[in-house]
Amino acid sequence: MARRRKATKFDDLLALACVTAVAYYVCPPHEYLLEWIVLVPTILLFWIAFLMPTKCDYMTQRNKPCDRGVRGKLRGCWDHGRSKRDAMFAALGGTNPGRWFRVTWTAPDSPTRPRPARTPTPPNESNARRGLYDLVMLITAVISAAGTVLTFLIG
Repeated sequence: MARRRKATKFDDLLALACVTAVAYYVCPPHEYLLEWIVLVPTILLFWIAFLMPTKCDYMTQRNKPCDRGVRGKLRGCWDHGRSKRDAMFAALGGTNPGRWFRVTWTAPDSPTRPRPARTPTPPNESNARRGLYDLVMLITAVISAAGTVLTFLIG
């Protein structure tokens, strides 16, 4: 069985360049300038936030960033994904609404009682800052996407 190739930024950027070249000939920038001004940053921010091959970078207990590969700056590895989302909400001064549903369920005839799942410890200072960065990236991508939709509706 063949092994899967590791995702690289070069492969993704090559695909984006091909899509851009096709778009350049279909919708030339001199005719569709506003669309290009809105779409190019939106697509790049979406790629960085959700698709770019990168590292988890969540600060572990050993005070080193996690080096597992993930797709996108806003995502975390299977160990730290929940903690990164919690850090984004902590940067806003709130709590992750997903915590309301973190309960371990057991069978009705089980002798043990259901108990809440282990909640993560409060994020370190650096992870809270990283959460703020991730949140700003997400908000910027959403604003750019909304601008794209408005461009198509108005134009």
